[in-house]
Amino acid sequence: MSVINVFRNYMEEHHPHLARKDWKADVRTLSVDDISNEEVKATIPDENKPELTCWVFFYDGGASNIVYLLQDKHGLKDIGIGLLKDGELVKPISFV
Repeated sequence: MSVINVFRNYMEEHHPHLARKDWKADVRTLSVDDISNEEVKATIPDENKPELTCWVFFYDGGASNIVYLLQDKHGLKDIGIGLLKDGELVKPISFV
């Protein structure tokens, strides 16, 4: 499933009140050490800890609502998705 479809399915199922916002996306490669939220870190399998692909979804005026999608380094395997609302993890899903 494409990144956009994973994101849309997650939003429609778990956060329908936010699904129709004008979401934007950014992607980068990072290390697990770059992730500050301990709950998110705990969902990452050891084999993926050196480097991850992280998709970040956001919308104008919604700085308190950030959705992340973590994948393996090459972007082939989805690891997890969740909403960070004011830094708090809301309805995370693990794919591993």
